[in-house]
Amino acid sequence: MPVEVKGLAEVLTAMRKFEPDLAKNLNREMRAAMTPIQKTAQGFVPNGMAGLHNWEFKTSGKKINKQTSAFSQREFPMFNPGIVKSGIRISTGKTRKNPHGFVTFYRIVNLSPAGTIMEMAGRIHPNGRPQTHQVTVGKRHNGGRKVTVHTTKDSQSNNPDAGNWFIHHLHGQLQGQMPNRGRLLYKAGAQDQGRTTARMMKALQETLKTFQHRSEAQVLGKVA
Repeated sequence: MPVEVKGLAEVLTAMRKFEPDLAKNLNREMRAAMTPIQKTAQGFVPNGMAGLHNWEFKTSGKKINKQTSAFSQREFPMFNPGIVKSGIRISTGKTRKNPHGFVTFYRIVNLSPAGTIMEMAGRIHPNGRPQTHQVTVGKRHNGGRKVTVHTTKDSQSNNPDAGNWFIHHLHGQLQGQMPNRGRLLYKAGAQDQGRTTARMMKALQETLKTFQHRSEAQVLGKVA
């Protein structure tokens, strides 16, 4: 789950500049702390999708090219367990600021499109999105209000129960707390019960303490 540490960006910048060995060691410790969640999440990826065979992308006996690759642009990404597992990665790079002004330094990400679908499908609509929904558009007309109703199609399937079928045949149930619920990373994070966060915070605190002691020693040395 997200943890906010104020002033971390400035401290890490200074650490990389003046004590790069501490920065590298911190990255190693953070990566080691997050690895159990990464491995657990990868373990939740099934080798096949019973009941969803049409979603599976099988590469056996096929030559991988732009047309057959699961990485190619598709209206609906295909599922391949190897690609989904490899897409669950640890990142220790600084992100851009989000709309709220926050950046992230240490995170586990689920990069594959199919992995993202498996992670969160059904979070908002547990029984699948309705095939169609109505959108009401209001316009002012001669001092009054003219209302136009449009019907928008959400599903490309002719089966009205396609969304419900898909969600209920996905491997595993959503776990975690809203809005942080999922079947892979969020499930692994929920089952971890904060142990990884505690380990990461301990590594960060010890590194910052060492950095502070080194900085103070350098200042005292210059004064002396």
